[in-house]
Amino acid sequence: MSNKMIPLTIAALMTFTAVQPAMSQQRPEVPADRAALVLHRQHLSGPRFGFTTFTGDLAKQRAEADMSNIMSQFGWQFETQVMSTNSGVTALMEWIFLVGGVEQDELNVGVSWMAGFRTEDGLEFGVGPNIGVNKDGNSTTSMVVAAGSTLPFGDIYVPINIAAAFAEGGPRITTLIGWIIG
Repeated sequence: MSNKMIPLTIAALMTFTAVQPAMSQQRPEVPADRAALVLHRQHLSGPRFGFTTFTGDLAKQRAEADMSNIMSQFGWQFETQVMSTNSGVTALMEWIFLVGGVEQDELNVGVSWMAGFRTEDGLEFGVGPNIGVNKDGNSTTSMVVAAGSTLPFGDIYVPINIAAAFAEGGPRITTLIGWIIG
């Protein structure tokens, strides 16, 4: 390489390194109705209550033990809206803590972690793992799929959800209602 080419090569290299970061910072245009909004995170938590229905082998085992295949559920749902789009679709993260079966001298404690979304019409969908422990120390795990809606009643918002927990022994179907505090 000649001495005359070295300054030209250095100048070209300096130009490329100055332009390259600017090129990597450019982002493709996102349609306005799909762009994420910068929002204050809303925390839509509150009490939940309802019941769980056991199916399959679990229902048979409960019947053999003279237990109902339906048990009560009481708990609390912690919900955070993670992000929202201009169209009204919202991404959610939820923790649901439930205590079940106290009317049957049971103590089943369960926790679910759900990732989901809410449409602009208020329909909600989520999925996530669940772990439960009963008073005897036996634990269960399952995968939960849930859907529902939050209905306004004046200044109160009432979420209504149905969930299916898929695990060995058959699915458990849980229906919950409550209200939002916050």
